[in-house]
Amino acid sequence: MTVKILNPDKDFVEIPLIKGGMAKAIIWPGMGAKHGTMHYFVMKPGEENVHHVHDEAEDMFYIVQGKGVIVDGNNGKEHPFQKGDFVYVSPGTPHAAKSFGPEDYISVGGPTPPDLSIYKKAGLLK
Repeated sequence: MTVKILNPDKDFVEIPLIKGGMAKAIIWPGMGAKHGTMHYFVMKPGEENVHHVHDEAEDMFYIVQGKGVIVDGNNGKEHPFQKGDFVYVSPGTPHAAKSFGPEDYISVGGPTPPDLSIYKKAGLLK
């Protein structure tokens, strides 16, 4: 059994999930995680992440700061969120988050089980 304490300022790899920017994979298969992930997102007001889908994984994250919407790619519906909310996206649902500000959007979480395609596209896994 292993315990790891990870710092989002230094213990991460970048993944291209924000339009024009990067998110941080903190807990992911490349560091030993087998059953879950934790990513750290920071987006400026007006930024959004890339529309994506996890075919077999649930996407779950907590809004640490900011507000915005999650866009359901199946029907275009926007689901508002704010600081303190938890977001759940079922497997196979295309989605994207948009930050409305006035402060930066920060969230933590990720697909479970790990969506290996994210890391393969980023050149982090084969």
